[in-house]
Amino acid sequence: MGVGFCMFLGRRFAIASESYLASRAGFEAYKLGGNAVDAAVCASIVLTYTLPHLGGVGGDLLALVHRGGSVDAVLGLGWAPRRVPERPPARDLQSAVVPGYVAGLYELHKRYGALEWGRVVDVALDAMAQATMHPSLVSAIEKNEALLRGDPGGRVYLELPRRPGAPYRIEPLLRLWERLRDDPLSFYDEVAEDIVALGHFEPEDFKLYRPEVRRPISVKLGDAVVYEAPPPSLGFAVLLAAKLAKPAASPFSYERIKNTVAALKKAHWARDRYLHDGNVPVDDLLSGKIELGEALRPAPTPGTTYLAAADGGQVVSVIQSLYYPFGAGVTTAKYAITLNNRASDFTDGLNKAAPHKRPAHTLSATVVERGEEVYALGASAGHYRPAIYAQLIHNLVVYKMAPRDAVWAPRFIWLGGDEVQAEEGYEQEPGVHLVKYPSRLGVAALAYKGLDHVGAVADIRGDGIAIGI
Repeated sequence: MGVGFCMFLGRRFAIASESYLASRAGFEAYKLGGNAVDAAVCASIVLTYTLPHLGGVGGDLLALVHRGGSVDAVLGLGWAPRRVPERPPARDLQSAVVPGYVAGLYELHKRYGALEWGRVVDVALDAMAQATMHPSLVSAIEKNEALLRGDPGGRVYLELPRRPGAPYRIEPLLRLWERLRDDPLSFYDEVAEDIVALGHFEPEDFKLYRPEVRRPISVKLGDAVVYEAPPPSLGFAVLLAAKLAKPAASPFSYERIKNTVAALKKAHWARDRYLHDGNVPVDDLLSGKIELGEALRPAPTPGTTYLAAADGGQVVSVIQSLYYPFGAGVTTAKYAITLNNRASDFTDGLNKAAPHKRPAHTLSATVVERGEEVYALGASAGHYRPAIYAQLIHNLVVYKMAPRDAVWAPRFIWLGGDEVQAEEGYEQEPGVHLVKYPSRLGVAALAYKGLDHVGAVADIRGDGIAIGI
């Protein structure tokens, strides 16, 4: 057995996340006889407690599962209530959709897990009982103090210690997971009554909601096949950016920045024009049958957390999110469910708000097949996701970096026009604004299985570890 920190290499199982406690809990679930999905589900539950401002239970979940040579996409993306306004606000109760997280997570486990659901939740509850404050949670509370003070339920976070490493308990969340241990889908019935009591939502909005399991979308890139989630995920924009970005002589050159930005302008144009909860001409976009315009800039949005796990039979790529930190700024008192603000991403035209419709979504997760190797990779990124994911994919596939180097390498985001923000290590040229390395330009993770081993990498930009056996 071996235990790693930011990188792990082993023979049977590996996991990486943005939380040291979540990764460890996933490891414990695997040791009980679970598989990579059980481990990922357990880690995901712990993330709702250690990073509740990012991946809370009131948000959404998306996962890609590679097993037996095929890939499935599990979409726990929430839909709008019947009373959704035509133009939802950026925050408050009317900015929320029905949370898809619990239904998506349970569907992921039900289809692909090996342990009983209750045992997985028990491991997560044991970990949460031992929780210590993560630096990123302390920082998020301090930055969003005014928002939390204006949210009666959100004041539960203001009662937490403001010191990294300090023990803490969020009793309402512990009670919630104790209840969901025995009946996860009660979230959409009895538990939902507390959300309905706030106004805006109706019981049927929850009772009718179902997650989806669909085929992923993909492109061939060099000697690899890259899989992504289908719409309403922006996965096709990730694939488009990765496909259109021309390789450069050096991975940290101004040439690479220029080539990637040129691809991002087209990918974001396609996203803005076509992405919605309906029929999107993905094949025509990826095959070049549609002439692409250029977007002026992406829309900056934070608030996701990503994890990856692998064993000899499965590779799992999972992302969850409230959207903005602390989502809508609305938290229920009984169970401390902080609601998402995903409805704020409805726009006009194809993406116009409507009852029981999903908004255009920033969540996506990637799986890469390359010969005998299968990788799960992703990052927190919001609408910067095509930029960060295209770099991670190219680091592996085009520049042939080792997994650790692919995740830890300096990266950049496209700000608009020809302007980028880049970490130290890139060439500084006109329009390139350098920031100290490592920055918070997305927190990534990676897990993979090869012919005779598995591995995982946690990002030094976050609070996580890689661990395995």
